[in-house]
Amino acid sequence: MTSNKMDLLYRVTSILVAVVSLRFLVTGLDAAFANVPHQLELNRLLFLVHVATGPAALVLAPFQFSQKIRSSKPRLHRWLGRAYVLMVLLAGLSGLVVGFDAMGGVIAQTGFVLLSVLWLWVTAMGVIHARNKQFAQHRVWMIRSAALTFAGVMLRVWLPLQVVAGVPFEVAYLIVAWACWVPNLLVAEFVLLRQARS
Repeated sequence: MTSNKMDLLYRVTSILVAVVSLRFLVTGLDAAFANVPHQLELNRLLFLVHVATGPAALVLAPFQFSQKIRSSKPRLHRWLGRAYVLMVLLAGLSGLVVGFDAMGGVIAQTGFVLLSVLWLWVTAMGVIHARNKQFAQHRVWMIRSAALTFAGVMLRVWLPLQVVAGVPFEVAYLIVAWACWVPNLLVAEFVLLRQARS
């Protein structure tokens, strides 16, 4: 698959999953997240923050890699970047708290909490490098951030695929707590390594 097709696939899937994720605006939280009722009981407000700002970050991320926007509209790139970072901050902090109550016990909780910690950290590193005008390093860290943001897509891919394959939901949830983001980060590191070598 060509780079252009990969970029298009990344953009389309990010936006589609973000739109589907915001279904609670129509159906309400309880109907939209009936499979995790304990989250709504324990952390309803933080869960709402997470499921509202995570999709927003997912929509904004692909636009940050647009060469056209970066070169012809740098001011727009900066403002979209600030909005993205704010969404990651809100989604990451709320995800950190919500992650400690994820069903599946310590295995799933560790996966989701570690995702939140890394997401906040790599995004902060990207911001630091941008403020220091180290734009090559800024790009490297934001690629990592986008890979972790893409966990929102992969969670919604891996979970139903496992259930359709006959894996019990409780087991699938344990797996997806790690599978939604670890491969993304490995792919990002592979791409960054290839770019550095070339």
